[in-house]
Amino acid sequence: MTITRIDPEDRWSEAVIHNNVIYYTSVPTDLRDDAYTQTQSALAEIDKILARANSDKSRILDATLFLVNKSDFPAMNKAWDEWVVKGKAPVRCTVQAGLMKKEYLIEIKIVAAVNS
Repeated sequence: MTITRIDPEDRWSEAVIHNNVIYYTSVPTDLRDDAYTQTQSALAEIDKILARANSDKSRILDATLFLVNKSDFPAMNKAWDEWVVKGKAPVRCTVQAGLMKKEYLIEIKIVAAVNS
């Protein structure tokens, strides 16, 4: 079975595909101090990597959202609700976490099916 690593580096790969499933962790590229904006940014990065892998957000199976501030939950949900495909929402959980880069308010880990 083939394992495809997208943009591999010594410490991590941007994404990994195995058995027609992609594994990816998204971080925001727009680091304004606003959870809504950062969530939109991280979701846009998900769209980009899924397109590269011949998939899209309707094929996401599982999402874990790591949120620094519990008070940002409504802002994060607003961005998520605007983005997620209605009727095709993945399994999802949100965890309050301290992230490794202090500017990050959110990180999003997804697992999605890839079109074969």
